[in-house]
Amino acid sequence: MTAVGELLDAARERTGIPSDNALAARLGIQRQLLSKARAGEKPLSDERIAQICALAKLDGPTWIAMIHAERATTATERALWRLMLDRMGAAAAVVALVALSLPSVGNAKTAQIQAVSEGLLTHSVYYVQAPEGGLARLLPRPLPLLRHGA
Repeated sequence: MTAVGELLDAARERTGIPSDNALAARLGIQRQLLSKARAGEKPLSDERIAQICALAKLDGPTWIAMIHAERATTATERALWRLMLDRMGAAAAVVALVALSLPSVGNAKTAQIQAVSEGLLTHSVYYVQAPEGGLARLLPRPLPLLRHGA
């Protein structure tokens, strides 16, 4: 199955739309556009892919990269789109890892309330205003770079 076919099937499944005809009607386009895209006769535009992804709450950039990688006419172009997919997957994995490692909002609030009740968060917050001329006046000047061989 092609990536476009997978996208259309995923969109229909996520939205509960029973057919490509009903999906086309929901998108406000002609059924033939989806039929030709599914058959590989006419590619979907990036805007249309984004519209489908928004309707089904799917990850648009990933689907666009998958479809472009499949459509690529040269090995270099295909490799570039695959690299983008790999990078997006790695970034998503990092975001998921960070999200899973952080306490939920409810737990964070509970921990804060407990810390206050136990006297752990009794310190005041102080704001310091930078002196006239800014912080640059207080910081040491950078040393000039040494020239090689000089």
